[in-house]
Amino acid sequence: LHSLRRRQRQMCIRDRNRTAVTLGKFDGLHRGHQELISRIQRFADQEKAESVVFAFDMGKEALMTGEEKKAYLEGCVDTLIICPFTEAIREMEAEEFIEKILIEQLHAAYIAVGTDFHFGHQKRGDICMLKQYAKRYGYELEIVEKAVYRKREISSTYIREALKVGNVELAEKLLGYRYLSLIHISEPT
Repeated sequence: LHSLRRRQRQMCIRDRNRTAVTLGKFDGLHRGHQELISRIQRFADQEKAESVVFAFDMGKEALMTGEEKKAYLEGCVDTLIICPFTEAIREMEAEEFIEKILIEQLHAAYIAVGTDFHFGHQKRGDICMLKQYAKRYGYELEIVEKAVYRKREISSTYIREALKVGNVELAEKLLGYRYLSLIHISEPT
């Protein structure tokens, strides 16, 4: 695929290419996130569209930095958009997010999200709303079931819990790749 372009402030796909978009926090790029990404890759390859990962940056402790996400997704998707969860984004009505961001700026032809995806002011937007607007705006919507491990949904919270108790092996099974963290060791005084 094409080289990855990271856009933080400008969210517009310039050449008006149709896109295959997945949206979420993507703070760890775990196996559930990887499934969403594989869906947009498949659509983009088949339909000659641009693949876009739209990651909300919640400003909280994340399992990966923006640069780590960029490195991980290099060669996998065309565009990574890291969108700071500013007041303007937080207060934007869900319908406006669909129209202004997904359609006018990203030119979404295909959207893949998890079953619990919410967006817009007070999380009013959800998969039902995305379904409702799909025909009007001409995009295809795919809702992807949550990935499960040991009868529990894979989530960044689950991974953090495993890491907190030192269970790196479990965290890596949930992530689907080796977890490398920088450990700062202070000099003895």
